[in-house]
Amino acid sequence: MALFPAYEDLAAVHDASCPSTYAESWLTNSSFKIGAADLLKPSSEVTKISDSSESELETNLVKNVTKKVKTHKQKKQSHSKSADIVEDFKIDTTRNLEFLSVATISRPAVPKYRSNFRIWGLQRPIKKKYKRYYQMLIEKLDNSGDEPTITKKDLDKNISVEINEEFTGFKQESDMSKTTAFYNKGLGENPRNIEMWLQYVRFQDVIFKFEKTYRKGSFAKGKRVTAERKLAILDKALTHNPDSEILMRERINTAVGAYPADELHVQLKSLVEKDPGNIILWQGYIEATQCSMSHCNTPAVLKLYTKSLATLHHMRRNSALQKAHLEENILRMLYQCGLFLKQSGLFEQLWTLLRLYLELNLAPSDKNKFNIYSSFNDNQLLELEEVVLKSQLPIHELWLRIERLREACHWLPYSEDGNCEDPQRIVFPEDVAELIHPITMPGNMFKLTATILTLLKAPLLPSRHTTMQGLGLDYVPWALDSIETLLPMFLPLYPIDLTNKNFLVDTQRLAVGPQYLKTFPGQEEYLDFLLATMKNCTDCLQGKEKIAVTVWWFRFQRLLIVLDKEGRLKMSSGFKKKLKSSMKQLLKSEQHRNNIIYYQEFALFEYQSGNTESAINILITTLSTITSNKSALTETQRCEICFLFRTLVELHLDSGSSEGKEKTLKCLIALSSDKSVKSDFEMTQDLLRETNLKFKHVTLQMLGNEMPVLMSVDHFLPNFFTDWIICNGWFLYLTSGAITCGTFLEDILNKIEGATWQKEIVFEFYVAVLFKNCVENPGAGMFKLLDDALHRAIEIFPNNLFLLSVLAKELTLNCSMGQTWWKVNRLLMKTGHAIPTLFLIIMGNQHSHEIREKWIDTITGRQMTEDPSQVHRMISLFRRLTSSEMCTRRCGLAWRLYLQYLHAHFDLSVCRNAYYTAVEQCPWLKALYIDAAIYIPAELAQIQDLLIEKQLRLHITPEELDILRN
Repeated sequence: MALFPAYEDLAAVHDASCPSTYAESWLTNSSFKIGAADLLKPSSEVTKISDSSESELETNLVKNVTKKVKTHKQKKQSHSKSADIVEDFKIDTTRNLEFLSVATISRPAVPKYRSNFRIWGLQRPIKKKYKRYYQMLIEKLDNSGDEPTITKKDLDKNISVEINEEFTGFKQESDMSKTTAFYNKGLGENPRNIEMWLQYVRFQDVIFKFEKTYRKGSFAKGKRVTAERKLAILDKALTHNPDSEILMRERINTAVGAYPADELHVQLKSLVEKDPGNIILWQGYIEATQCSMSHCNTPAVLKLYTKSLATLHHMRRNSALQKAHLEENILRMLYQCGLFLKQSGLFEQLWTLLRLYLELNLAPSDKNKFNIYSSFNDNQLLELEEVVLKSQLPIHELWLRIERLREACHWLPYSEDGNCEDPQRIVFPEDVAELIHPITMPGNMFKLTATILTLLKAPLLPSRHTTMQGLGLDYVPWALDSIETLLPMFLPLYPIDLTNKNFLVDTQRLAVGPQYLKTFPGQEEYLDFLLATMKNCTDCLQGKEKIAVTVWWFRFQRLLIVLDKEGRLKMSSGFKKKLKSSMKQLLKSEQHRNNIIYYQEFALFEYQSGNTESAINILITTLSTITSNKSALTETQRCEICFLFRTLVELHLDSGSSEGKEKTLKCLIALSSDKSVKSDFEMTQDLLRETNLKFKHVTLQMLGNEMPVLMSVDHFLPNFFTDWIICNGWFLYLTSGAITCGTFLEDILNKIEGATWQKEIVFEFYVAVLFKNCVENPGAGMFKLLDDALHRAIEIFPNNLFLLSVLAKELTLNCSMGQTWWKVNRLLMKTGHAIPTLFLIIMGNQHSHEIREKWIDTITGRQMTEDPSQVHRMISLFRRLTSSEMCTRRCGLAWRLYLQYLHAHFDLSVCRNAYYTAVEQCPWLKALYIDAAIYIPAELAQIQDLLIEKQLRLHITPEELDILRN
């Protein structure tokens, strides 16, 4: 039987000698309902029939739809088949998972569709909406029982007759009403539920999308109404939770997106006057000026920072109960003020401010402790400038090169005798004296030191979410203007390989002077300056704070070695020897020679330098020395011993050999049974069982105790709980496999309450174990477990750079067997933090480089440009991350990556529009003004005028450049 009746007996009726018979036979077939005679009439007669029956068809359409309404009401009758023009239809709103199994065509056989598109206000793609033959709108019957009236809308002729029928979005509106009622009831019963308040605020965006789709109306007006709804909800939430920083910050961000700069400035000024101790209001008030193109200039912004710090200091003196809280707010405001000075290029003022804070609080008796001078020779700078000026380069290129040269070499105030040609280099302590305030509370001295070192571009090592929160370094989304903050992702923490050549490939290009990443004049001098500052800070601190900063100093130098090995940083052999010599000198000093942690850090430095045997020998020797008298060991020493064993275990594991696995097990047995690390013994099953029982016993004992609350300084020091759990986990991984180890770690995570530092470490180790197993056994199907652990860990600790680097590496494994892009996108976008959101851009660029390497022309065999679909995806991502509702809209690094990407793929007009949008969002960011010489060189003069108007740091003016050229 034929599939269609029209083709039945095709062979019988097909006769070349009688074509008319064949045509009539086909036209009288049962599958063709209209008579053949109608089709054989002249076209004019057919038109008459069509015109005369138009009203009849209209009536039939209304009758047909009315019949469907009655049938739906009765729910028992069924439609009889008819020959009417309008057939029955339904809108398919239920997904069918079977459709996902339909085989599709793979590349290169799949057809390609291309469309021209432009960015930022130019020609955009026309989106075609495929509509159905007609739409049916039904309105509910009223109590009178009247028949419903029906609206028929002819989509082709765009004719609409109004009727009373249920509109298309009725179900969605009903669902939203139920959701609103759910939130109102839940928040009425528990108004302290901050998370539910935030969910209710975000739900207003869903309502806005619904109204935009079904209600139509003005887009701008709808956005304003939505923002006012959010503000009303947040105001009510703050009446029940007046101390919630999250709600207050959400209110500030919502107001920023809703009101123009002038109106916002007035509102926030009024709120600050009513509550002068609220740092969130102060930050919002300052950002309303700093982030406004019309209001931003250096003196105005610094005046507000001065006023806020003075107000907080005055309140601290008059309030004994809130003294600690207000002092933490002073440190936060200092951090934000320092960021402004650094990003606006005023490094001389920044260092003067930080130096005075260090002298006042760390070295009050030695005013010359932090008088650190640059070793760079200005004569060398003059010679380099002379070479540039004689190069006959275009004027914009000359300005760019000389500006970068001076920016890289002049970061300290002018201190020599004689006149200085650059007046901005002359900075006196009186210029920043009003920003200086004493820090007196215990524990805040380390926070002050960490804040200062971070502002000087020393990365937090390791960079964890809880550590950033504890130090108050995570709340400013525009803190990311250069690449140094992300460098901790390259520091190895566990014995897994996370090296990725396509990840953050433009490290040096994104550096901003003064810097230590790019091979450039002043690089090693600034690195010397930073290391000397860290070292002088350790000399002024005491106890755990002294050890923590010294450990940071060791780790920073180890990171430099790692970056040098990966080719992301170039250091001379002489400078490497200088680093090693300074470490040895510290270890030989009388006050440090007995510190076990320093030897452990030096061993890791040797390991990264390629001296594996030396590193292991240092650890074994140190362990043998402190375990010789076990009866007199203190609790601190036992903690340090466990830390050393863990380090030794992971160095053996990193070798990846069977011998390394055996040595690892022996170390773990020695740790649990108090054996000497040098002792030689045979590993038997009984010994392994005894070790397992010992690990289990000690672990249960620790879990039975209350988890101690750690200070920020403790995050840099060994912790017996986490080190023991990791050693126990490695033992289970080596003896019983990854599943057993994972079960053990899941139990630990369930018993640790809250988002504590210990829980973050356990999550890190859990992810490291699963990742190691996936790499060693890719066919074991463990990627799903890894994805699940990564998702949960990043949701709780979104700023953890190790977790984010594992996520980035996983995307490159086995043709991305791990998580798909849309899952990664959704995971990182909903965190609401700048660092994970920025990682989306970095991972997207990483994927672009990988595709470019594989994008080979099948005919010529040559490497082609990037996949067009990938470009579309990246542009869409960039535009989303820089939109007004995102935390990264003022993130300088996000904009710089965006401009760099546009410059590589599009013409000048696209870069120009995006560039001016970036400057409007970040008018204080000097790095963007310098980039103008790259992206819009023809308009550099206007950009320089804008830079001067904002009173940002300018090392060479256009007039001075003309004089030098002549």
